[in-house]
Amino acid sequence: MRYEPELLETHPLDRPIFIAAALRGWRLQRTADAYALYQRRGETLVLLADGLSFKDVANRFGAAGTTTLRQAVERDGLIWPDTFEEFLALASKI
Repeated sequence: MRYEPELLETHPLDRPIFIAAALRGWRLQRTADAYALYQRRGETLVLLADGLSFKDVANRFGAAGTTTLRQAVERDGLIWPDTFEEFLALASKI
C-alpha cells in the first residue's frame, strides 16, 4: 500500500493539536502512524521532529499533566480560534 498523506483521515480529537501548532507558527503533518513537526523559514519547510506521538507533540507545546492544549496556548499569550473561519485564517498563514 502506498502512503498518500492527503488521504489520511484526521480525527476530530486531533484538531486541537493542529491549532496549537499553527498558533506557534509551526506546521504539523499526520504521517501513517505519527506526526511530523515543521517550521517555515522563508519559502522552506524545515523538519523539526518526526515520528512523534500525540503526547510528544502536546508536551512540546506545554500541555502536560492536566494542562490542555488550549490552556497552554492561552498561558503563552496566544488566542485560540473560536470559530471555523478564525481557524481557516490562521491555517492560511502557515
